[in-house]
Amino acid sequence: MSVGQIIKFYRKEKGFTQSELAEIIGVSIQAVSKWENDVGMPDISQIVPLARALHISTDTILEFNKDAELEDIISMRETIGHHPVDFSFEEAERIYKLAHPFFEKHPTNSEVAFWCLESLSVLLPQIKNSDNRYELLKECIRYENCIFRYETNADMMFKSYYVLSRCYKALGELGRADEIMERIPSTFGDRAYWEAEFAYAEKDMDLAIEKCKLSFHDKARYISRCIRLVRRISIELEGEDGIQKQLNLNEYMLTLINAFLSGGEYLPHRMMYQKMSLLSGMVKQYVDFGMINRAIECMEQLIEARNRYFDFIRRPDEKHCLMFLEGDDDGIWHLTPERIEVYIESAWEKLSSSQDTPNSEILRQIESKI
Repeated sequence: MSVGQIIKFYRKEKGFTQSELAEIIGVSIQAVSKWENDVGMPDISQIVPLARALHISTDTILEFNKDAELEDIISMRETIGHHPVDFSFEEAERIYKLAHPFFEKHPTNSEVAFWCLESLSVLLPQIKNSDNRYELLKECIRYENCIFRYETNADMMFKSYYVLSRCYKALGELGRADEIMERIPSTFGDRAYWEAEFAYAEKDMDLAIEKCKLSFHDKARYISRCIRLVRRISIELEGEDGIQKQLNLNEYMLTLINAFLSGGEYLPHRMMYQKMSLLSGMVKQYVDFGMINRAIECMEQLIEARNRYFDFIRRPDEKHCLMFLEGDDDGIWHLTPERIEVYIESAWEKLSSSQDTPNSEILRQIESKI
């Protein structure tokens, strides 16, 4: 692949338009178009910003990675698939057997290094022989060094610290585990979120929920992750107690989102999207929990938030919106309106099908607004 083809491939993989990529790295759309058509080449000063925007190494942009490696990594992503931090021993074994031989061939590939590190963090606690465990720990450190040297995505680096800390904790080296966690910045909520994941993996659900609250309070980008983690926690907690804890935290997060959105004409794009995602889930949960009046209130808030956001899209010059953040890969924002309509439709389908709705006139009024 040429440099232009590599840029085009990873731009599309991240969901960026040429205009969006140009805005992120501070060049014209014509420059990006010339690169991708192999009419021109990025200036040397633009290589690092490009790598950060596309979350790849500078080596990848400069063609040090061969086509075969790129094809193999795409195939491996499909084979390995997505998994949470607490996947099973069997799954960890399967991933490691796939990823380790690949890493031996390509020891600068940080993505594969992370797969190896993450799978070993699950396998380590099951190894009884202390010599074998420390040999595997050496491998973990080798993978971590690769990630530190070649990874450009800060979030991936933070996650790798969390995973390496789990490895040390499995060996009983609690001081070293804490020291690794200290590498994760606490200022913006990153450490609190990964401490929540740590607590969840250790089945300390109350601590995980408290850390979710702390992370959510400190950093908006972890809203969706906190929501997903709390849902996983509630699934593992038995009966109504688990559901109630999830509903309580959802209400807490909704209160904070509304506080963030109370700044007049300033419209944080991520906050609006996460508010609608959260409200859609709350409608369904309250219906399942038999709290129909609260479900109706959440449905009305969901429609109001949708209308406010669409009003911004129609008249963007009248408002200020933080649409993109450097290094932000949590959403493909140009698809957001379509996703919002899915949230509206799925929440409405759940609410309108409930047999417990006290007043059909209320439903008719809501439906007229949809």
